[in-house]
Amino acid sequence: MTSRFRICLGALSALLVYLPCLFAQEPIPASTKSRGMPVFTFYLENDYFGGTDRHYTNGLKLSWLTADLVTWGQKGWRKTFVEALPFVNRPEGQKNFGFALGQNIYTPQDTDRVVPDPQDRPYAGWTYFELSFLSKTESVADILAIQLGMVGRHSYAQDSQRVFHKWSDNARPNGWEYQLEDEIGVNVVFERKWRMYGRTIGGTFGVDLIPHFGASLGNVQTYANGGGTVRFGIDLPSDFGMQLIRAGGSVNSPIDDADPRVSSLKSRSFFVFGGVDGRAVARDIFLDGNTFEDGPSVDKERLVGDLSYGIGVVAGRWQFTFTQVTRTREFKNQPQDDNDFGSVSFSRLL
Repeated sequence: MTSRFRICLGALSALLVYLPCLFAQEPIPASTKSRGMPVFTFYLENDYFGGTDRHYTNGLKLSWLTADLVTWGQKGWRKTFVEALPFVNRPEGQKNFGFALGQNIYTPQDTDRVVPDPQDRPYAGWTYFELSFLSKTESVADILAIQLGMVGRHSYAQDSQRVFHKWSDNARPNGWEYQLEDEIGVNVVFERKWRMYGRTIGGTFGVDLIPHFGASLGNVQTYANGGGTVRFGIDLPSDFGMQLIRAGGSVNSPIDDADPRVSSLKSRSFFVFGGVDGRAVARDIFLDGNTFEDGPSVDKERLVGDLSYGIGVVAGRWQFTFTQVTRTREFKNQPQDDNDFGSVSFSRLL
């Protein structure tokens, strides 16, 4: 482990430890218990669940979402800063800050080749810190997120994949020497979600519809997206659902005290869900290549879609979800029509 990596890891760890101290708040009344609980979430995505080892091959993310900051008792620049933010400064809404660390790994289809196929997508990694701002009511949530990280050798995606393949007794992936060059990446992302058509039958079985739209602007990914999720189940959580690893994904804190994770009347939930997300892509560094240097690249598809389905379970303050995803073709010479991967998440109210 290089000294530069130790310094970066130490700095990011300090951000996760000390930034929450800036947003310490006064005790929340028991009648609004859900507002007073931060949420920690672990995400893992891997194409192992799709029976492949190619393209978007792995994603990891650790996320921490603060408790509601409306009654945080803070004054001065912190309060002024939150109230001045665009999109997420709705005065009547709950407010949360989110902090996350993540890493995504991308490879060509044939990882045995020492010199990768120039017609296939290049090796690439993206390791980042994410700061997000969330404002929500019972029916709508706005998320504004900023991602700052590194693409290239010092994303350490190469090291992560090779260590994982060694642990799992898989073949060593070759060709990482031809990955994208180091480039500092910045994305600014906005997404809006609605919780619509929430219905309960017999006080137990529920259904809801959660449409969304958003956009990302940056040298890593620039796109506009839209889609939605439908959930069916017993004692549905009163939140805006789980989603795949992408900026602004941490919106799974309860809206009210009817949520089974905080309710005194129920503490279990089981549900199934299905969703779609479509993106109109203007830039994707993992396909287009480095912004300021020549290097490996492929011709990307402008329209990309995800079809997903899965299950969710709540037990006490814990929530588990598993999602199976089929993603349409991402570049012109991609030999398959789609890519399959799975997404696992564990979250807990703190």
